[in-house]
Amino acid sequence: MKSKARRGSRGKWATLTVSADGYVRLTVSAFRAIALTHLLSELDADIGLPPSTASGACLASIAGYTEWASQTTPALSLGWDWRIETTAGQVRYEREGAIRSNVMLVDEWRRDLGAAATDVLLCIAIDSLEWQLAVDHYISNRYACHLSNLTVTENRSSL
Repeated sequence: MKSKARRGSRGKWATLTVSADGYVRLTVSAFRAIALTHLLSELDADIGLPPSTASGACLASIAGYTEWASQTTPALSLGWDWRIETTAGQVRYEREGAIRSNVMLVDEWRRDLGAAATDVLLCIAIDSLEWQLAVDHYISNRYACHLSNLTVTENRSSL
C-alpha cells in the first residue's frame, strides 16, 4: 500500500504510529487493506530429534520461518514458523504456531482486541494469503532445490 494513512471508522484520517509498547494499532479492516511483502524465509535445522537406533533412514522434518512486512511507515511486521507436511504424496507448507508481530488490532472505538484475538485474526488473514508460493519460491532459489521435485511414497509393507 502506498498510503501512509488510512481513513478511520469515524471518517477522520489517522496516521499509523508506533505506541509506547511497540505496537502499531489498527482495525481489522485497515489491516486487511495493507499489502504485505515477503522479506525472507529460512530453513530451520532439525533439532530435538531423539537419537536413532536404526541404521540408514531416520525421522526428519523440514521446517522454517518467514518474515513479511508492509510498505507503510511505520512498517507492519509479521513472522511465523512453518513446516512441510505430506499427505497422499502431496507436499505442502503449513503455518505453525503463533504469529510474531508488532500489530495490535483494535475495535471501532480504538480499544485493543487483546493478544489472543489479534493472533487469531492475524492467522486468518495470513492463511488467506498465498504465502506458501512465495516461501517455496524463495526457499527453492536460496537452497537450489524445489520441493515439488520431492517424491513422497507411503509404503507400509513390512520386509
